[in-house]
Amino acid sequence: MLGIEAKTIYDILCALAGDTEVYKVIEAEEVLEKLPEGMSFTKIQLSGIIRDLKEREYVDVKYFTPDEYCLQIVRRIEAPQTAQAGQVAQPANGGEQRVLYGEKKTKAPVAQTSVKKGAVFFMAFLGAFLGSAIVAVVTALVIRFVL
Repeated sequence: MLGIEAKTIYDILCALAGDTEVYKVIEAEEVLEKLPEGMSFTKIQLSGIIRDLKEREYVDVKYFTPDEYCLQIVRRIEAPQTAQAGQVAQPANGGEQRVLYGEKKTKAPVAQTSVKKGAVFFMAFLGAFLGSAIVAVVTALVIRFVL
């Protein structure tokens, strides 16, 4: 989950970058101008927050300088605390419906097979034995015909 500062910067970056999935050059001054009242950052603090967003994979940064950032927004839909994962959100303004997902992605169930530990050990031992036998035969052939 993002902190208040990081969430605010992420929202501003989303607004500046638009909906396209291309890299955009965004100037630090543009971001700092759009900050809400009562919140102010230096360019160094802004760089730290954007670096944190990059590490958390909210943005993909191609390059950055203290004055500008070339980045692409990775769209993430976070479910509100009251909504359950997979629930359909009904927008108040009559727009289109979106499915909300939580932070953790759930994978489709995979058929699991149970194998006993002894069988796994035996298969690993057999593979090692077979591999060493192949190496021994190749070495014997090389010694006999090449040397």
